Amino acid sequence: MAEKKVKQYGRKYKSLLVIQYLLKHADEETPVSTIAIQKHLDKYGIDADRHSIYRDIYDFLDLINIEQNEANEIPERDRLKYDITFTRKPHKDAPTGGYLVTARPYDYKELRLLAECVNAARFLSENQARNLRRTISGLCSVQQAKEVNTESSVVNRSKTANQSVIEYIATINKAIRHGHQIRFKYLSYSFNNLRTQVERRAGKFYVAHPYKLLIDNGFFYVLTYDGNRKGNKTIAYRIDRMKEVKELPLAREWDEEFAANVNMDNYTRRVFSMFGGERERVTIRFIDQRLDTVVDQFGIEGVKYEKVDDKHFTAQAEVELSDMFYAWVCGFGRRAKIIDPPHVVESMREYVKKISDMYEPR
Repeated sequence: MAEKKVKQYGRKYKSLLVIQYLLKHADEETPVSTIAIQKHLDKYGIDADRHSIYRDIYDFLDLINIEQNEANEIPERDRLKYDITFTRKPHKDAPTGGYLVTARPYDYKELRLLAECVNAARFLSENQARNLRRTISGLCSVQQAKEVNTESSVVNRSKTANQSVIEYIATINKAIRHGHQIRFKYLSYSFNNLRTQVERRAGKFYVAHPYKLLIDNGFFYVLTYDGNRKGNKTIAYRIDRMKEVKELPLAREWDEEFAANVNMDNYTRRVFSMFGGERERVTIRFIDQRLDTVVDQFGIEGVKYEKVDDKHFTAQAEVELSDMFYAWVCGFGRRAKIIDPPHVVESMREYVKKISDMYEPR
């Protein structure tokens, strides 16, 4: 009696099982035969002849054809966006031909790129990256999933050990949307144990006013604003170094001041590795071979580029002066030189001298 109930229950969802199996196992190159679908249904205790499976597939195709009719009123985001065709070309899994899924809502190449972005994300732990790749691979066929769900070798991209980053990002996003403050503990490494980060401020909570989420060098940051600070009022916290993040039922402050003082269009081009300082418009001379690198850093908007001669050009851009900025310029060696304004040139000279003094023989 129980077996009969299971079979009746399974028959109600036969069409769903047919389409589900087809979408999971077929793609543009791999057909699925009706025999394979029958074997799949048999696992659910469902006997199905070929003609009933044809009907299920063609009923589904009818729905797709309705979507493709420009006169219909189905919103774009509600459409299934699949396409299924039949091929008689023999395949090892379908000797007499079978059904191909030739279009999906998610392009396979885009899914592959998403998986690579997951691999490169340093703010994700190994387990989180593995789970996300598995989720992405579920949107394509099992054959394609084998490629999507592989871990690429990414140079110089160590993963975080923080397992709560995704949860914290959601919490911070919600706080930003609600215009609320957040509370959290912040972690840093200690020489006593380099494998485990310790809480700063002896475990006391930080309270901050979050405005934007940023990604820099593979890490997620939350950009906060503190109108009471002197000098640079923006502070960026790395989310994988945060702990016990909570949205507070307190209104975020300084919204108008943040909007007036922080231009997000060029903020990421001004800030170097999230260490900010006083804003200044500087002119730097580079050799021509470094143009791509400089444009990648500064962008185009609000930056003035001029050719000096056959070998050099200048870039005039607004930056936030800090040791990290001077270190960035030093990274070019003799291929870059700050030429204006004079007080920034002098600060660069002092920065280089301090480093040089460290290596003077004693």
